[in-house]
Amino acid sequence: MKKSAVVILAALTLSACGADQELIQKSMNNIKDEMLGIQSTMGDMQVKMQELDKNIRTNSENINKNSEGISQLREEMTVMNTDIIDLKDRVGAIEKGSKTGAAASDMPLPAADSGAVMAAPATGGKDNVIIIEDNMQDKLSLYTYAYELYRNGKYAESEAKFYEFLKKFPNEERSDNAIYWLGEIRYAQKDYPGAIARFKELLEKYPDGNKAPDALLKLGYSYGNIGDRENAIITLQKLTAEFSDTNAAKLGRQKLAQWN
Repeated sequence: MKKSAVVILAALTLSACGADQELIQKSMNNIKDEMLGIQSTMGDMQVKMQELDKNIRTNSENINKNSEGISQLREEMTVMNTDIIDLKDRVGAIEKGSKTGAAASDMPLPAADSGAVMAAPATGGKDNVIIIEDNMQDKLSLYTYAYELYRNGKYAESEAKFYEFLKKFPNEERSDNAIYWLGEIRYAQKDYPGAIARFKELLEKYPDGNKAPDALLKLGYSYGNIGDRENAIITLQKLTAEFSDTNAAKLGRQKLAQWN
C-alpha cells in the first residue's frame, strides 16, 4: 500500500514537472518572439534614424547655402543703397543745373572747339549711358562719369577716372566715396589685397565718413577671402561695435555668426 502511494506521488511529481517545463518552454518561446520583434523594430528605427541623419545633413547644407545666398544678397543691397544715395545726389545736381540752364537758354551755343564733348555711349551693361563732359574739369561730371563706368563694368576706365578725380579734388566731399569705389573695383575683380589697401586708406583718412561702415564690412570680407580670419573678425567686431545700427553692421554680425 505504501509502495503504491509512493509510485502515485512520484508519477504526480513527474507530471507536474513536465507541465512546468512545458510552461517554461512556452514562456521562453514567447520571450524569444518578443525579442525578435524588438530587434526588428530596432532595425527599422535605425534605418529611420539614418534617413533622418541624412535629411538633417542635407537640410543643414541647404540652410548654409541659403544663409550664404542671403548674406550675398544683403551685401549687394548694401551697395545698391549706396548707389541710390549717389543717384539722388546726381538727380539733385541735374535739377539744379537745369534751372541754371533755363535762365541761360537764350545764350548762344558754344563753338565746336570750345571743349564741350559728348562721350560715346558706355557699353558693357544692359543700358547705354551717355555722359556729357566739359573737358572733365567739373568735379561732379568727373565723379559721375567715373561712377557710370563702374556701374557698366568698365573697371579699368572707372578706376582711372576715380584716381583723376582724387588728384584734381583731393579734399572734396566725395573723396571718401571715390576711394570706396576704388576698393569696390578691386573687390569686384577679386583683387582682395588691392581692395584691402583702398578700404584701409579710406578708414585712415575718413574714419567717421559715410562710407566707413561699408568700408569696414568689405575690409572684413576681403580679409576673409584671403584666409586671414583673425583680422577679418577684428574688423567686423569693430564694425558692429562702432556702427551697430547700420545695415553693414547687420551683415557683419551675420558673417561673424557663420564663423563661430
